[in-house]
Amino acid sequence: MSTVPAALQAHYDSGATHVAHALFIARNDGQLFGFTSADEPLVLDITAWGHAGETAFAFTASQGLNVSSIAYSAGLEVDNLELSTLDDGTLFTHDDVRAGRWNGARFRLLRYRHDLPAPTLADDVQVTLRGELGEVTLGDTTVTVELRSLAQRLQQPVGIVSSKTCRSRLGATGSGQCNKDLTAFTHAGLAVTAVASTQQFTAAAATQADDYFGEGTVTFTSGALAGTTHKVRSFSAGVFTLVLPAALAIGVGDTFTAVAGCRKRLTEDCKTKFGNVINFQGEPHRPTTDEVVSGE
Repeated sequence: MSTVPAALQAHYDSGATHVAHALFIARNDGQLFGFTSADEPLVLDITAWGHAGETAFAFTASQGLNVSSIAYSAGLEVDNLELSTLDDGTLFTHDDVRAGRWNGARFRLLRYRHDLPAPTLADDVQVTLRGELGEVTLGDTTVTVELRSLAQRLQQPVGIVSSKTCRSRLGATGSGQCNKDLTAFTHAGLAVTAVASTQQFTAAAATQADDYFGEGTVTFTSGALAGTTHKVRSFSAGVFTLVLPAALAIGVGDTFTAVAGCRKRLTEDCKTKFGNVINFQGEPHRPTTDEVVSGE
């Protein structure tokens, strides 16, 4: 439930309100962004949100936060928010959207007093919605963002389903998880030496065995795709083939970090490749339906 600071509630009760909306976004690559619907920037100390050193974070007014398009859902469906941007190549760029840099970014939607010279989180700001960004749709001058509130997570399935292959994500930590340290399976400083397409490229220094990086990931550290992570479909003789084509061009000389892949098999992967059978999260020896009903 959204908490309204006492000072802001008193302002609401006065009947003569001076409030505006602001949107704060923290991308997974560590970059922070802020937008406000007011005609003047908002400056806040946001260290209380876990962002050390951000004592004067600025929410820009130039990108045009269109609060009229906010639609809250009564159930667990996703909400919607439209950002009207100038798309001048400096902030909410189409290339960043297509490259997936905004996927899963965390957001806070705020309501605050814009008539104050220095509003504070404790007294003058109400967080009306929190969650993650979902699907992003590009227009000519606008970006329509799907807001996935924290309540929307309740719509996700809870529990586990029996399977012959491992259910855990490689490297995930916690009870009932893989818990494999991936330090020895993470290879940094690799460079692209040839490009066949936006889905396939070669790194001559990647001399690992065929399929070593299959179902793994590559994260580019330079070039147009810097900061983006991509799933690897197959790997052979230094050639990486991605599951999906990259949104932007891969260039010769682009550097990246590659993490070995796991196809979630007990013997070939968990035992032979990673030596992690004790944490295998599957039932590889369960009988099939045919075996159960055969009566044998």
